[in-house]
Amino acid sequence: MRDRFQMDSKGDRSVKEDLHMIVVVYYPAYLRKIAQIIEVLGGWQEMKSLRVVVNNPAISEKHAESVFLNAAPTVKIIRHDNEGLEFGAYQRGLNDLRASIPDRFTCLFANDTVGTHQPIDRFFLRNLHGAVRTYMGTKFISGRIDSAVRQVEVNHLLGTRWVRSNLFVMDDAALKSINHMIYVPELNAYINDSPEEDTFFGPAVAHSLRLHISGWLFSTNPEAWYKAEPLSVKNCASMANKARCVLQELFFSMRLAHFDTGFVQPKPLTVTEKIAVRAGFKKFS
Repeated sequence: MRDRFQMDSKGDRSVKEDLHMIVVVYYPAYLRKIAQIIEVLGGWQEMKSLRVVVNNPAISEKHAESVFLNAAPTVKIIRHDNEGLEFGAYQRGLNDLRASIPDRFTCLFANDTVGTHQPIDRFFLRNLHGAVRTYMGTKFISGRIDSAVRQVEVNHLLGTRWVRSNLFVMDDAALKSINHMIYVPELNAYINDSPEEDTFFGPAVAHSLRLHISGWLFSTNPEAWYKAEPLSVKNCASMANKARCVLQELFFSMRLAHFDTGFVQPKPLTVTEKIAVRAGFKKFS
């Protein structure tokens, strides 16, 4: 994207905001790895606090606190009931953060699939930090950006690209542009727990959105979701939850784009860095 703001002689912007983190955890087996990744992020000089939102009753708050103890200068464990899945949990953490921090801030959001379902390396995290330092204060969101060949419509908004919701950073201006609403509960009614596609998708679902979700979740195409399979009685409840997450992810990015938020992809790895990652260096084991 084209830079819309002037930088000083050192390349830094005049607007500076404290950085905070919100991480959502579901899986006990993933705690150690996501904590390791969050500790690297927490090592950024500006990082002030971490809120760990526990979305699974099988994870005790005491255990979560012990795992993330050294991840940031201040760590707070928050229990959530899984309403709204990861987006509801992000909202829970953001609401708590806003109640505690009166000043403007930039926030990093992550869930515990990072590093397990999506490989990640320290070079990418370094480049993500560079994007934050460069674009802070410009109304931006940064993370891995995906795109569709055709426009997708959600709730009368159109878009062809979205930021992956398992790891992203956005500044105060971007958060304010959507009234700090990460999660939109009304979208849940778009999807029904049904094994029949015609009833799985509610009447408010646009044709383009149905094609997008069907192609991602129910297709045998190798480009589909790694757990994709035909819709059935056995999987319709879990597929409905996944479809609702897809909806939230798409609409989240569409709302940001509607308010002219800049989408920033961290710069790509160099050839040497890619070789190092393939060789096992800079990976999170």
